[in-house]
Amino acid sequence: MSKSLSPDKMESNWETFDKLCRRLSDHNLNKLLDELGERIIMCPASPRLDQYSAYPGGLVEHSLSVAGTLRGINDSQSLGLEVASILKVSLLHDLGKIGGSKRELFVDQDSDWHRDKLGQMYKYNEDLQKMSVSHRTLFLLQSFGVELTCNEWIAIQLAQGSHFEENRFYVGSEPTLALALQQAKSLAIHKTSSSFIPF
Repeated sequence: MSKSLSPDKMESNWETFDKLCRRLSDHNLNKLLDELGERIIMCPASPRLDQYSAYPGGLVEHSLSVAGTLRGINDSQSLGLEVASILKVSLLHDLGKIGGSKRELFVDQDSDWHRDKLGQMYKYNEDLQKMSVSHRTLFLLQSFGVELTCNEWIAIQLAQGSHFEENRFYVGSEPTLALALQQAKSLAIHKTSSSFIPF
C-alpha cells in the first residue's frame, strides 16, 4: 500500500519549504519558486514504492527531512557549516526531479502491470533530454541565475552518491558540505519518521 500526504500536510510542508528558501534572500531563487512552485509541491521524490517518498509531495517532504538532518549533523559534530549553505543544498539538491522548465521528469505509470507487480507509480518522461538528477538540478538553478558557491555546487553534484562514474573524480577531496549532505540524505531516507529541526 502506498503512502500519501493529505492536502493539508502538503500545503504545510510547502509553506515551510518556501519560507526557508526565501530566507536566503535570493531574488532569482524566489523567481524559480514563483514559477515552478506548483510543480515542486506535487513532485514525488522517487518513481517506485520500494524507494523513498514515491507520492505527490514526496520531494518537498524528503528535502525538509534532509534539511533537518543536515542541521542536526552540523550541530552535533560542530562542523561550522553556514546555515545558508545547509538550506540551499538540502532543499534544492533534488530539484532536478521536477524535470525541465516545462515538462515533468516523472509521469504517471500507465501500465497496470508495472504499478501492481513492480510498485512503479511513475515512469521517466521520454520527451525530456536525458540528464542525471544532479546535472538537471544544476542546470535548472543556472537557468534561473541561482548562484552557488564552489562547495555548494560540488555538494549538489555529489548528492546522488560517489558511486556514480561522474562523481568518482571527487572521491577523497569532497568538501565537508558534500559529505555531510550525503550522510544527511542517507539518514533521511532510512528514518522511519521525519523529524524536522526548525531553523
